[in-house]
Amino acid sequence: MNKQSHENNLNKDVLKYLPVKILPAFSGLLTIYLLTRTLSMSLYSNYAFLTAIILLFGQLISGWINSSVIFFYPEYAVNNSLDALKLNVIALQLMLYVIGAIGFAITCYIGLEDFSIILIGLLLLLSQTFLNLLYSFLQAERRVFVQIQSTSIQSVIQIIGLSICFYYYKENLYFVMGVLFLSYFVASNYVMYCDKIYGLILDKRSFSFLDFSIGKKILFYGLPVCVWFFASQFYAIGDRVLFKYFNIHNLVGNYAAFRDLSVGLSGFITMPLLMASHPIIVQMWKTNVDIAEIEKVLTQNIKLLLTFFTPIFIGIFLVGDWVLTQVVGLEYLLDNNLMFLVVFSIFFGTVSMYLHKGLEVTGRTMLMAKIALTVAFLSLILNIFFIPMYGVKAAVLISVASQIIYCAAVYHFSKEIICIKISYIFIYKNLFLILCAWFISNYILITDTFLVIRVCILLISAIYVLLSSKELKEMVQTIL
Repeated sequence: MNKQSHENNLNKDVLKYLPVKILPAFSGLLTIYLLTRTLSMSLYSNYAFLTAIILLFGQLISGWINSSVIFFYPEYAVNNSLDALKLNVIALQLMLYVIGAIGFAITCYIGLEDFSIILIGLLLLLSQTFLNLLYSFLQAERRVFVQIQSTSIQSVIQIIGLSICFYYYKENLYFVMGVLFLSYFVASNYVMYCDKIYGLILDKRSFSFLDFSIGKKILFYGLPVCVWFFASQFYAIGDRVLFKYFNIHNLVGNYAAFRDLSVGLSGFITMPLLMASHPIIVQMWKTNVDIAEIEKVLTQNIKLLLTFFTPIFIGIFLVGDWVLTQVVGLEYLLDNNLMFLVVFSIFFGTVSMYLHKGLEVTGRTMLMAKIALTVAFLSLILNIFFIPMYGVKAAVLISVASQIIYCAAVYHFSKEIICIKISYIFIYKNLFLILCAWFISNYILITDTFLVIRVCILLISAIYVLLSSKELKEMVQTIL
C-alpha cells in the first residue's frame, strides 16, 4: 500500500468514526445535565467514585484487548485462523474478569458498604468489558457501521433511561447505575449477534480452538498493556477514590462533573482520530513502510489535536463559566483556571497515546507499563500528602504534572525508534493565543457583562486557528 493510500484510508476512517462518537458525546452531555439535576452533590460524588472504580478495574482487566487484537489480527487473518484468535481472547477476558470483579467488590465495599450497588456495578463492569472486547474486533476489521449502530443503541437507551430517572426517580443511584448496565448489556449483545459470536461460542468445535500457546502469546503482549492502562487511568482519575477515603466533599462533585463532561466532549475530537490511525500505524509498521511516513502521520495527528484543543482552551477562559452554568447549573460551577488545567491534562493524556507509539509497535509494552506505574506511584504519594490539605486543587495540579512526566518519559525512549518533531513556531502560535485569552479574561473583560465581546473573540480566534492549519486543510482535501 503506497503513501497516498495510507493517508486516504486514515482520513476517510476518521470521517467514518465521527458518527461513532457524535451520539455518545451528545449522550454524555445529556447525562451530565440530567445527573447534576437528579442527584444531590453527595450522591454525585458516590456516582463519580463508582464510575472511577469501574473504569480503573475495567482498564486493568481489559486494557490489553484493543492493542493485542489489532497487533495480532493481521497475522491470524493471513493464516485464516481468526476464530481461534477470537475464542482465546474471549476465554482470557472471562478469566481476567473474575479477578477484576473481586478487586472491584472489595474496593467498592470499603468506600460505600452497599451490596446492592456493588452487584449492579459488577454487572456494568461485565457489560462494558465485553463491549470493549467486541469493539476491538470491529476496529481491527474496520467494520465501522456495526459500531455506529451499537453506540447508537447504547446512547439512546442511556438517554431515555436517565430521562425517566430525572422525572420519576430523583436521588436514586440504583436506578441510574441500572440504566447504564442495561444500555451496555443490550449494545454488547447486539454486536455479538452481528459478529456471530454466539454461533462461534456455541459451535461444538469451539473447545478445539482453545490453545494455551495462543493465549500465552496474546497475554504476554497484552498484560503489560493492562498494567499500563490501569496505571495511566489511576493517575488520571484515581483521585476520586482518595476523595472518598479521605471524606473530602468540597468541589468534588464540581470537579467530577466537569471532568466527565470534558472527557466525553473531547472524545468526539480525539477518539475518531485515534481509532482510525492506530490500526493503520500498526499495519504500516508491520509492512515495513518507511519510518518517515509513520512519523509524518503521528506528527500530523498531534498537530491536529493542538489545533482542535486551542479554541477549547481559549473558550474556557472566555466563556467557560457561562457554558458550565448553562449545562450543570451554578451549584456545579468550577473556577476557569481549574477547568483549563483539567482539559490540559486530558490533552496531554491524548498526546501520550501517540508519543509512545514507537514502544507500542515494537512490543516494548513492558517499558510503557513500568513508566506508567512509576508515574502512578508518584501520583499516589503526592495525592495522599496534598489532597487532605488542598483538596481538588492539589488533585488537578498533580494530574497535570503526572501526564507531562509520562509524556516526557515515553518520548525519551520512543524517539530512538520513531521521532516526532513539531515546529516551535506552531506551538508558540497556539500558546500565544491561549495566553491572550487568559489575559483578556482576567485583566480586561473581567465581568459577565462583556459576554458578547468574549464570544466574538472566541469565534475569531477559532476561525483563525482552524483556517491556518495546514494539516486540517490536507485532511479535508483528501476526504473531498
